[in-house]
Order: sequence, then C-alpha cells, then structure tokens
Amino acid sequence: MDENDPSIVDILYKNTGMRLEDWISMIKVLHLDKQDEIIKFLIESEGLNYKTAHFIAFKALRSHKRDQNKDN
Repeated sequence: MDENDPSIVDILYKNTGMRLEDWISMIKVLHLDKQDEIIKFLIESEGLNYKTAHFIAFKALRSHKRDQNKDN
C-alpha cells in the first residue's frame, strides 16, 4: 500500500462524516455487543453497506474486548 493512499478509516470519515471512534462510541452507548446486531443496526439504521458495517463492528468488538481486559 502506498503511503499516499487513504486508509479505510480516512475513507470512512469522508463517506460518513464520522470518525471510527464516533461509530465505536455510538455502538457502546447503544449496548450492542454482538457482531450480527451491530451490522444489522448499521445497515438498517445508518444506511451503511455490509462491508463498511462489518469493518466497524469488528473494530467496535475489538475495542470492547480491549476495554474488558483493562478492567480485569
């Protein structure tokens, strides 16, 4: 990947107007903790495509797991 190529996070912001961290915060506030329910919400309520919703869900669940490990 060329260093001048935009990252998927940059493209996400450009396409949605929200940073990845904003999406993750929204998912946490809504207490969505299963990949399928996160993807369904993002597609149906936010109008995202499957690939974008899947990426956000993956990152949100990874962040959630990391937060849980910090608490232990």
